[in-house]
Amino acid sequence: MCAISGIYQKPDHNIDLHKYLENMLRVQHHRGPDAHGIWLSDNGAIGLAHNRLSILDLTDAGSQPMHSVGRDYTVVFNGEIYNYRELQQQLIAKGSQFRTHSDTEVLIEAYRQWGEAMLLHLRGMFAFALYDHAADTLFCARDRVGKKPFVYAQTSRGFIFASEILAVRQVEAIDTGYDHDAIAAMLLHNLRHIPDPHTAYRGIKRLRAGHAMRVRQGRIDQTWRYWTPTQSSLPTTAQQLRTTLEEAIALRMRADVPVGALLSGGIDSSAIVAMMQQHVTQPIHTYALGFDRDDEDLRRARQMAQQLGTNHKEFYFDPEEQWQIFNQLIVTHGEPIMLLPLVHAYTLCRSIRDDGIKVVLTGNGADEIFYGYTGHTRTLRISRWLDRIAPLRPLLNPLKQTRLGWMAAKPGARKAAFYSAIAKSTWHHCLSADAIDTLANRAAEELGYWGELCPSQHYIDESNFVALMVENTHSVTIAGDLPAMAASIEIRAPFLDQEVIDFALATSPELKIPDANNKNWLKAILRDAVRDLIPESLLKAPKRGFGSGIQEADLLRGAWRARTDEIMENPNTVDGLLSKAGIQQQWQGFLSGDAVASHVAKQLALQCWLHEEDDATH
Repeated sequence: MCAISGIYQKPDHNIDLHKYLENMLRVQHHRGPDAHGIWLSDNGAIGLAHNRLSILDLTDAGSQPMHSVGRDYTVVFNGEIYNYRELQQQLIAKGSQFRTHSDTEVLIEAYRQWGEAMLLHLRGMFAFALYDHAADTLFCARDRVGKKPFVYAQTSRGFIFASEILAVRQVEAIDTGYDHDAIAAMLLHNLRHIPDPHTAYRGIKRLRAGHAMRVRQGRIDQTWRYWTPTQSSLPTTAQQLRTTLEEAIALRMRADVPVGALLSGGIDSSAIVAMMQQHVTQPIHTYALGFDRDDEDLRRARQMAQQLGTNHKEFYFDPEEQWQIFNQLIVTHGEPIMLLPLVHAYTLCRSIRDDGIKVVLTGNGADEIFYGYTGHTRTLRISRWLDRIAPLRPLLNPLKQTRLGWMAAKPGARKAAFYSAIAKSTWHHCLSADAIDTLANRAAEELGYWGELCPSQHYIDESNFVALMVENTHSVTIAGDLPAMAASIEIRAPFLDQEVIDFALATSPELKIPDANNKNWLKAILRDAVRDLIPESLLKAPKRGFGSGIQEADLLRGAWRARTDEIMENPNTVDGLLSKAGIQQQWQGFLSGDAVASHVAKQLALQCWLHEEDDATH
């Protein structure tokens, strides 16, 4: 787990690569404090840099940028290739030679053997850039669901990339004007982040999950999607799910350092810790956070830790400290994002780091792919109704110009149509009238892009697939990267294993939610798969999300109110995008009980980011 960065300048340009790369290393130090390195090509056209968090092959041989034998390939890589041992054996049989025990070298040899098709052989989380010296091309890629970030900018002088926005911004001549379309997308419905491939800046983008890119002579030559979501051909039984999960966990226990876990006491994390025990001889270190000692999350985690015999620690919410962390995470992320569990996760990861542990497993993604949120029962009822009226869908065309128009949209486009329908009415509360008429709906565009790729025609499956890829990435993939890497820790998520996702895509909604009227029996097939590992009292306990005892509304009306009052009194309008009066009315409406906490919370995150921007430029 690391940070990557690089510059590939266009011909006839003379960028001081070393100076910029040193700055990029500095701002991404938290992602890889164990070592760092810079490599410049002989012709000075390209430079690559790497911050290392040592997890596999702790020797200097595992350092990056890494060169192949003969120095015909050079790579910088962030992430883990969990099946690297199996790939290494395949590649040795084909004639490859290895000097290290790292998964990084496996990437190089896989490229030598399979070229860009190597991506289809990888099972893991990754973002990398591999320079092919002979072809003079830079091959870049990101894992299937985007667990690792890849940020880039194409400029008049060349191509710049890194793991974080702030690192890319170290290079001059990048358009850092605000992208109003992207920022406005964050304010829609369930989004709490700016959706890929966009960022808050016009000149900075993210490579989409499951995509690759080829760069030649400092220019993007081609970008393509290499991953097509597919349904597993395995039987969709609880026994098969257990087998698939056990394999995913076994692969994620591969490390040359101790592996711990975040334990909330819910089904997902509890099952993971129980299965982790098969691979260790010492008690697993587990960590939990709640409002206070009597928090229900902590009570459940405590019960599970006692049953499993883990070395367990719990932590309590400190609103003053959490405010500082909240703002620091926004700075690290480089753009606005609003999710209190990110703050909780950082608090835990910092303590994990202080315990000398670098790797932890979490239950991220289980609710999205096995339908664990209470709102999923309502979505299932809607989905069944849409299935019944599918032959009559053309008769719903008159609804297309209304908020119900999404029901008339074809499968794959319905969630996008919903976001299109609610955009202007949502934006009306906080954006200027002039801005609303000119905005593109980036959220709807991305939901439509991924919705078309959903392998199921059922609306509930479409809704949850696009939630995984776009709508909920703040709580799934960003949550697995941002708070952990800010604390120099690696998070691994077995439920986001590609085989587990393929299994989930093949599993019918009825096996996930057998009874749409029972909100306490969600993720049924997962519960059945792990029922022998978890006490009945926890197995049947009502759903609680991570940090449920710490609510945004309580915080905004309580410990954070004075700060929020001050911020909302004179908000930054982002060059005319936001309506000052609208933001103030929204805040006062929340205080009087007439506005939703999440809307105000997102505005708070946006204003905190803008405040940091002002401080950085003055």
